Amino acid sequence: MKIDTKCVHAGGYPDAQTRGINTPIFTSSAYGYLDTDTRLYQRYFNTPNQEAVVKKICELEGAEDGIVFSSGMAAISTVLLSLLKNGDHAVVQDEIYGGSHAFVEEHLGKLGISFTLTGREVQEIEKATKANTKLIYIESPTNPLLNVVDIHRVAGIGKQRGILTVIDNTFATPINQNPFLLGIDVVLHSGTKYLGGHSDLYCGVAVARKDIAAIIRKTASHQKVSGDVRKRLGISDNLLRLSVGIENVSDLIDDIRQALEG
Repeated sequence: MKIDTKCVHAGGYPDAQTRGINTPIFTSSAYGYLDTDTRLYQRYFNTPNQEAVVKKICELEGAEDGIVFSSGMAAISTVLLSLLKNGDHAVVQDEIYGGSHAFVEEHLGKLGISFTLTGREVQEIEKATKANTKLIYIESPTNPLLNVVDIHRVAGIGKQRGILTVIDNTFATPINQNPFLLGIDVVLHSGTKYLGGHSDLYCGVAVARKDIAAIIRKTASHQKVSGDVRKRLGISDNLLRLSVGIENVSDLIDDIRQALEG
């Protein structure tokens, strides 16, 4: 498909009931789960709306999988926290979006993650790497000066040294630039800007290979409590949760009676 066609049709969700030609927007925070193999829930990043956005961006970027977030900074911070841990080192381009710069300076050190701020030239980025460098973070074109980084060569440094590479591709959009195809491991977008284009959208997106996307999704999502922990807390499979104080008492009594007699 050509890029124009991908923009329109990639990731489309066909509505079997109405056969509408556009992907519907489901304004629901809960979905039925009885007699279904998959439980749809926003925190699992598997609702139709979430998947439609991710599939479209993946198709446009040439990536395998991804996650849509509530904001660009949510995507950026989650990716960094997913791929870095205590004792790791990151090389971060100094000329990046102010929110990203502030997050790196204010929070990574608290987690025992060291970092080096460097210029946008490839030689500077390579020189800043260390034995424990696990991630290189760049932005191109930069915000707000629109300077350009040699993405392919930065990706090559990462591949050669076993370092993950991450780029904020917000200003270029997938229409003008596809860093994933140049060897970058994770591509980030703030959908609030050019990806939306009409000042009516607020979101962030991270796309990558499936294995890296799975790591990011695990950090972003609420994790299920293990069976051992549930047993220790006294939470069994036959435990009944009641919305006491919200629903009408008579309705609760009728529901319990119906369940017991059924």
